[in-house]
Amino acid sequence: MVDKTVVNYVDDIMVLSHVSEEYVKRAYNRSSRVVRTGVDVELFHNANEENLRRKYGLENSFVLLFVGGSVYARRGDAIRALHILSKKYDNVRLILDTAREREMLTSLAEKLGVKDKVLLLHSTSDQELAEVYAACDVFISPVSASPWGLVVAEAMAASKPVIVSKQTGIAEVIQNGVNGIVVDQAKPKEIAKQVQMLMSSPKLRKRIGENAYEYVKNNLSWEKYAKNVENVFQEAIRGFRGGERQCRLKN
Repeated sequence: MVDKTVVNYVDDIMVLSHVSEEYVKRAYNRSSRVVRTGVDVELFHNANEENLRRKYGLENSFVLLFVGGSVYARRGDAIRALHILSKKYDNVRLILDTAREREMLTSLAEKLGVKDKVLLLHSTSDQELAEVYAACDVFISPVSASPWGLVVAEAMAASKPVIVSKQTGIAEVIQNGVNGIVVDQAKPKEIAKQVQMLMSSPKLRKRIGENAYEYVKNNLSWEKYAKNVENVFQEAIRGFRGGERQCRLKN
């Protein structure tokens, strides 16, 4: 109740996606405007891809990556997708960059017989994370629903092809087959299917990755975000002052 009362005094609401826009509409019966957040484009684009591969012996591996929190890590869908792929390919490895549920993930990987193919990391800075993105061949996001998807945007900035569910906010900026892969449901079998398609075509991976970087550079930079937020502030101020003027004229 406190939350809904406070929102009544808000002049404008910014959200990251149309998915979030629907959340706001249902929760508060208010409209909102989509202003997508930025990423440090050049940091993620210019990171060295060889450092981490040499460190962990991944030079001859096809590397999948998932960066995420406990809710999605707990499901272990990335490991299950790896398990499917490992039946056909010996050189596929999976990096999970997550701080939580590590014991559960290790146990699942061992149960499925792919423990030696899973690398658990925990990046503590954007610089470390940038090298993790750089080291992968494909970024997978086994997330069925999300209001945005910052880690996906960061992977795109690193020129990596990404696989996401259409129910996520980040899917709104992805053209399927152009700057990423969008699937109906990011379940293990579907992820594995799309990874196989990308593995079979290095040229497609390269083209999608390059298009992903160009999109993020042109639309999701911090400079672009700052300008969009400034425009919202300016419009809100103009609307507020216009309302004040009308009140004075009526009085």
